[in-house]
Amino acid sequence: MPVETNNLVLYKSERLTDTSDGGGKYSGQVVIDGESNNLFPDVSELDRAMGRVSLRKIFAGINNNDTDSLMGSTVFVSKNPNDPNVSALLFSTESHVDTRDSAQNRVENYLAKGAQISGTPLDTLWQGMKLIQVAIFETDVESSVGDTIVLISNEGKPLEYEQYVRITKVETMIATMVINGALVKYKSATYSINDPLERDFIGLSAQQWYGGAKSTTIIRDTLVADSGNYYASVELTEDANVGQFTVQAASIFSQLVPAAQIETPLVDLNASSESIALVSGNANTITVAYSTTIGTSQNLYIGSSVIPSSVSFTLFGNAITDQGGLLKQSNGTQVGTIDYQRGLIQWTSAAGAGSTTLEITFTPAAAPRQYFQSYAIPVTQNSQSTNWTGVLIPIPAPGSLSLSYMSQGKFYELKDDGSGQLKGVHSSFGSGMINYETGSFLLTTGALPDVDTPILANWGTPIATYQRADLLVLPAKIAFELNNQAVAANSLSISWVLNGVAKSATSNAMGNLTGDATGFVNSALGIGEIIPNELPQKGTIFTITYNYGENEEQELSPVIPNASQQINFTVGTGNALQPNSVMLEIPLTSNLGDQATLVVVDDGLGNLKDGFGTTQGTINYTTGEVVMTQSIVTGYFYEKEVAKPVVNAATLGSTTRRYATINPITNPITKPSVSSSAVTQYKPQINHWANYRAG
Repeated sequence: MPVETNNLVLYKSERLTDTSDGGGKYSGQVVIDGESNNLFPDVSELDRAMGRVSLRKIFAGINNNDTDSLMGSTVFVSKNPNDPNVSALLFSTESHVDTRDSAQNRVENYLAKGAQISGTPLDTLWQGMKLIQVAIFETDVESSVGDTIVLISNEGKPLEYEQYVRITKVETMIATMVINGALVKYKSATYSINDPLERDFIGLSAQQWYGGAKSTTIIRDTLVADSGNYYASVELTEDANVGQFTVQAASIFSQLVPAAQIETPLVDLNASSESIALVSGNANTITVAYSTTIGTSQNLYIGSSVIPSSVSFTLFGNAITDQGGLLKQSNGTQVGTIDYQRGLIQWTSAAGAGSTTLEITFTPAAAPRQYFQSYAIPVTQNSQSTNWTGVLIPIPAPGSLSLSYMSQGKFYELKDDGSGQLKGVHSSFGSGMINYETGSFLLTTGALPDVDTPILANWGTPIATYQRADLLVLPAKIAFELNNQAVAANSLSISWVLNGVAKSATSNAMGNLTGDATGFVNSALGIGEIIPNELPQKGTIFTITYNYGENEEQELSPVIPNASQQINFTVGTGNALQPNSVMLEIPLTSNLGDQATLVVVDDGLGNLKDGFGTTQGTINYTTGEVVMTQSIVTGYFYEKEVAKPVVNAATLGSTTRRYATINPITNPITKPSVSSSAVTQYKPQINHWANYRAG
């Protein structure tokens, strides 16, 4: 009689349970096809949240009444569970009598015992411990974090017992002991493991280990065994047709045990970490008017980051200030919150509703990314407490400090709210304060920190930044040097093209440019600057036409200042001087012997001014009389560098410098006459003579 489909049946084992003795022998009871929960129970809400592995042992067979055999039989999962979080797999232990604990061991034993590794357990490793301390020689290498090792007690004996553990932390130290009156060094390694020890493992004392005694417990390495075969069914991503040699499956993987592991890539991180510390962007507060609508669904963006505890304004007749990110009235009513870093205000229902204009006073801030400053306080058995104090140097910037501690294996963090208070996500985490003037802090933890863990402090500091808010922003300018000197101040005409439109600028009698650009020309040197009203494009050509003549150069003997630090001398030979054509170089000497040169030019109105526009004296164009009270009062000066073209001996001449100058301590300077002109560059330098007045 042939074997028919209804003769194919599954038989139950002795116990269809998830207890250690589940499974067992063949029971002869048929698993009723199509019956709900005939093998597995329903998936509970707890199992769905926490995960669970259910194992059921079944026997495949045929129930025909003769001795016909079923050949070429295959067992497979014909329909996967509808729930994508539930998977079904088949595997065999090739035993008719084993129980669930044996099957579980087969699933878990993807690792096999390997060779014995260096390290002998010291003394007794007690049941429940999650630390293993071993002794090894100084030249031996300890195990690494992530390694799985096997502790084997009484190997090869009737009472043999083994436990696989994974190492989560490794600490080593060099220890010493006395052997026969001599000090002997050895390495002691302490391994933290993921699971507690299931029973006691007896080791050796350090002296017994050094003497070569055999330990009851040894440690072996593990090797990936891949001894188990698991079978599952997967869906096809597209229909398979007759004649095809390949099919496209949705996946070649199936979940064997529950896992909640996810991967989060972290890029561009520094080993010392980074923080965003708010630093003042201005020396004083500013006041800005904002037309806005107040309401719980409305936000107000101030426009920049804000220094904590600097915000104040009036809202519907009530004075509002900020405190730790909260906007409060004088009576303590909270009307909103402020994100200091983003400068974002969010209103609460207590703020009211309606349109208004707010004049908000605050100190603008910058939020540069900088490396964390860090500090750790070790928690020992002697120092363990709930109150901790210290001084942080450099002093933290407001809102940048975070303090963390570990209690019962979990980290808790308290952060500075910008007003000097340290707060956690919940008040049970603890509290504290930070003094921005001294850097001292006080931390009260919500629970006792764990011994052998650190109290971690991370913060940013403003001293790593430079405040540029009050610095002068100079306009974009183009420096030029003409091929000639002694230029007529009012003769310059400059032309260029911008976006197809012709642009031009001309100079007046004082050498100042007007038109589509501003700037100036120094008549004596033939150099100047063009500051276009609109930035020119790359490669723009400026065409300059001008008139020029001959200049005179003159040296004077050293002039001694009078009691008022004033010097008087006369320029020229008696003829009237051309306005806007005089340049003077005045050497200055400090009481310490340091020297610098002050360069001034006339402005066409009889005033002698330095490169920063400061009037240093006057000149009479008719008589040539100069009166100066010279000084360097700025923190910076410009150092002149002249890049000369390469010339050969045949091109050298004996012409003199063509500009009016007074140089009491140098000789007349000659320069080669060449077809190409020298390029003069003025580089800003720090002036250590700041606020010095020459005497």
